[in-house]
Amino acid sequence: MPDGATLAALADMLTHFRTWLLAAVVLIAGIVRGFSGFGGALIFIPMASALLGPRLGVPVFYLVDFCTATPYGLKLIRRASMSAVMPMLIGSWIATPFGAWILANVDPVALRWGTGVMVLAMLGVLASGWRYQAEPIPVVSFGVGLVGGVLGAAAGVSGPAIIAYWLGSRSPAPVVRANIMVYYAVAALGTDAAYYLRGLFTLETVIYAALAAPLYALGLSLGSRVFRGTNDRQYRAAAFVLIAISVLLSLPAVSDLLH
Repeated sequence: MPDGATLAALADMLTHFRTWLLAAVVLIAGIVRGFSGFGGALIFIPMASALLGPRLGVPVFYLVDFCTATPYGLKLIRRASMSAVMPMLIGSWIATPFGAWILANVDPVALRWGTGVMVLAMLGVLASGWRYQAEPIPVVSFGVGLVGGVLGAAAGVSGPAIIAYWLGSRSPAPVVRANIMVYYAVAALGTDAAYYLRGLFTLETVIYAALAAPLYALGLSLGSRVFRGTNDRQYRAAAFVLIAISVLLSLPAVSDLLH
């Protein structure tokens, strides 16, 4: 049974407006991830970092994603090209501990500014339509995995680099999507392990993740069903706008208004 201090902390969370604002962000992030297969972290991480701080907000996202999206990604292993995915995963696993060290030791305000700038830059890459056009090769995949491992563990923003790389592949769309989903699922296991060893999965992290996971799962379901017939270009434009707004609101110069 939870002790009195735990129950008091939970009651405080449920009565604070930032919890309900975060709930809305979680739902939107799940919808975007459910439709496109990516983008959830780009919406969730900036706002969660502003409301909770990066050292709490980023681990909360990884716990939520582990409980909801990771099982689905693991189911796609048979559809993915694992010979192409493995070099990227190896690079990610090697770089993840360094990213976790950055999250645990770098000044939170500096990390939030850095996260905001990186997300906006990567959003610009995605919105521009640029893609890696050459056929993926192991050495390049390994390098992209290194970048993704650092950015993912430090700030939760590995997605755009991974997406831009895979979408340029000549592989059929189902294989590309499976590669992306399997990479996220397996790479996240390494990030979760690094966070656990760094002591970033605190009781507060678990409580926020437990509250957020059902909403994120609902968003995943809505994203995959409601937007099935939506024009892809229009929806992606809307998702990019939501991501940009989320980043701007999360910057330290603006986020004081949320507290």
